[in-house]
Amino acid sequence: RVPVGERILLDKNPAMTRLLPTAVRVFPEMKILFALRDPRDVVISCYFQQLPLNTVSVHYLTLEETVRDYVRIMKIWQKLREQIQNPWLEVRYEDTVADLEGQARQALQFLNLPWDDAVLEYRQRAEQKHVHSPTYEAVTKPIYASSIGRWRNYADQLAPFLDKLNPWVEALGYAA
Repeated sequence: RVPVGERILLDKNPAMTRLLPTAVRVFPEMKILFALRDPRDVVISCYFQQLPLNTVSVHYLTLEETVRDYVRIMKIWQKLREQIQNPWLEVRYEDTVADLEGQARQALQFLNLPWDDAVLEYRQRAEQKHVHSPTYEAVTKPIYASSIGRWRNYADQLAPFLDKLNPWVEALGYAA
């Protein structure tokens, strides 16, 4: 086994939450930065992503399955955060949109990483390197607020699933 040392592994795929129980055993020194967002917006975002079909994206083919998968993942996180010894920090998408620098500083402090003004120049850096992600184009866009509350445009379509999402909306402190 080689110690992680100064290396950093970052994975932004929420579906990998399923692997966290194993990851915390393999990397007991791991810190977890967990992104939160209004559950309704998460579901709409996942459902509308045009992703290559794989074991993760197969859950986003219908709204019903997208909601089911969201609930599964959040149940894992809810249980895990109560049981693990690893330090964790939840960061809200909406707070990051409103205050990128403040949220970035908080995240870096939590990770014991120094502040660097280049963090705010993420778009320029992304344009100069290869980004391997199905949503690579989003990395070079400025942060925008138009995706906050986007679910309202699809409220009628989400209505049959709100009984499953509303407990999470409430638990995470979002307005019903």
